[in-house]
Amino acid sequence: MQFLSHWDLLLIKTALGGLSALYIGSKVQQALRVQNLATSISPHFITSIKSDTGPSLASTRSLRKRLEQTGKRCIIFYGTQTGTAEKFALIMARELTARYNLPSMIADLDDYDFVDLASMESNLLAIFILATYGEGGPTDNAVSFGNFLKQQNAQRGATGEKSMSSLRYAAFGLGSSSYQYFNLMITKVDETLQECGAMRVGSLGRGDDGKGTLEADFINWKEATLNDIATDFALEQVEYHFKPNFNVQEASSSEISDTFLGEPNKNHLNGKLCGPFTARNPYPARIVEARELFTSPIRNSLHLEFDVSDSTITYETGDHLAIWPVNSDLEVERFLKALDLFDKRDTIINITSNDPTNQVPIPPKTTYAAAARYYLDICAPVSRHTLTILATLTAGPDQQVLQRLASDSQLFQSEISDKLLNLAQTLDMAGATASCLAVGFSFFLENIPKLQPRYYSISSSSLVSSKRICVTAVVNSSTTTGSCSPFKGVSTNYLLAIKNEACGSLTESTTIPTHRLGGPRDKHHLPTALIHVRRSRFRLPTNPSTPVIMVGPGTGVAPFRGFVHERAYQARAGRNVGRTVLFYGCRKKDEDFLYKDEWESHSSSFKKGQFSIHTALSREDHTKKVYVQDLIQDHADELKELILNQNAHVYVCGDASQMAKQVFKAFGDIIDGCVQQPSDKYLKSMKATGRWSEDVW
Repeated sequence: MQFLSHWDLLLIKTALGGLSALYIGSKVQQALRVQNLATSISPHFITSIKSDTGPSLASTRSLRKRLEQTGKRCIIFYGTQTGTAEKFALIMARELTARYNLPSMIADLDDYDFVDLASMESNLLAIFILATYGEGGPTDNAVSFGNFLKQQNAQRGATGEKSMSSLRYAAFGLGSSSYQYFNLMITKVDETLQECGAMRVGSLGRGDDGKGTLEADFINWKEATLNDIATDFALEQVEYHFKPNFNVQEASSSEISDTFLGEPNKNHLNGKLCGPFTARNPYPARIVEARELFTSPIRNSLHLEFDVSDSTITYETGDHLAIWPVNSDLEVERFLKALDLFDKRDTIINITSNDPTNQVPIPPKTTYAAAARYYLDICAPVSRHTLTILATLTAGPDQQVLQRLASDSQLFQSEISDKLLNLAQTLDMAGATASCLAVGFSFFLENIPKLQPRYYSISSSSLVSSKRICVTAVVNSSTTTGSCSPFKGVSTNYLLAIKNEACGSLTESTTIPTHRLGGPRDKHHLPTALIHVRRSRFRLPTNPSTPVIMVGPGTGVAPFRGFVHERAYQARAGRNVGRTVLFYGCRKKDEDFLYKDEWESHSSSFKKGQFSIHTALSREDHTKKVYVQDLIQDHADELKELILNQNAHVYVCGDASQMAKQVFKAFGDIIDGCVQQPSDKYLKSMKATGRWSEDVW
């Protein structure tokens, strides 16, 4: 019942126009983390670019017409935030076509109307590969599909008619058991389709990213489901041959005026920047302040401020900032050398699709170097699926090494996954040379994900700083067991390079990756990064007199810096500001206490006793580690009063796998026995009514 109430709430809000608050520009903003509905939809290029990516196909939102136009018998819908569901859909389409001669296509749920689902013939198959985001809700490109299913369910309840009795479908969900509503989106879709008379082929698949088994879960489901589909549709398996989806031709011309060298779309290529600035049209923002927050010599935490005064960008306190990273010089060189492309890195390539239903994932005219630096996530961990296919296309002794890595799950885990190796590093480790790889660049376009923006909680207040957007980020740099080189996070090390340039502290250190910071064609003479804002529901109460309790260890404190800035500003303006309590956690007060001086200065803006910060220092005392959940227990009486008698709102930001669960339990322990229902049910009701909000990952 909890799910139904949430589902109803989400769709009612959508119908009332709340959707407009969840989008930036054109349907690209939805949820990433619990209680945040905003976007990370994979950035297809704008229409003017899409038209150049392959054979033309009449534009239609009709499923029936599209299937008739293409001659496809299977359509695979994906609902994605980070691009993983889209990648899985591509794999499924490729294998159905290559192994069973079943013509298949993938489809973004947002590109179609769904009335034709009810009349799909039984010799056709629909497959749904959907991620869950927010409180069990859909990704932003699946909201309209969820709305459609809700209407179908209501119609069935009113008339008893099973409107989808001819539909045959398969379903796989992407979720994380770290979250309360694990894979609830695909569960609800499956239930609704069956209630409307549709027949599922195979079992319902549920991938668990929380346990790190998402890819393995998908592969296991895929193999079983392919067999079920073959049986139900009387398909005969044929010998598998890799058939590239894309054709890559090296251009004889060296004309670069119409060549994409890192530009995200044609507006940028032509120098015509205009809003709205969204995931499809990011804004090149100047970094006007960048500083180090830690005093530790081996760890970095960055504060950066982006100037949006010359743009149409607006934000609200609690939103997220998307930053589009650039791959480091080291990784670009490693990747191009692994593919024996380094010497012709600046060669222009033209990319076309061999199938009108497959869009080219990057600009259709670019260079090998630009593709590696700006468009492909070459640092992404390599998958077993990719190695499996690559092994079949490799000649010589390298084939045996790749086959062993791909076929032995434990070996793959210890030698590849645990070391966070990307594709180029894996090829280097396996000793695979480009001459042995019987694949073209098309293979890597199909098997390396697109470089996606990274999202950061905005750490400023729109009320105080409307044209400067602040973010706070810990630089991801770690040494994995048995690895020869440290793992470097793509985005945070890019930001570190920007900070170093802005501060004039460029070093010759071999441990800090270098980046090309001037942008495409070296247009930017000042530190600049591509950004857009993603709306969230992580919002302060509309009435500032409402008490707020904030829990944010580490960089989880970022949005609460904005919250406190805003409440302090309102207090100085004479507004009646309610109790404002912050629980923060770090290792040591003199090493990684973020914004320590700011908290002290802001306290003077509040009335006496209205603002307090409680800090858990996990490594200050070697005899005892203290965490935020411990401090919550220490202040049980005050918190119980605020929650039960003063209608306080609770906000949690940070780690989803452990911290958020422990904090939830700590608050449950506090109110246990003080409410007429189980404490966890009471806290869940707070979530449903908006009094408990989480921004966790």
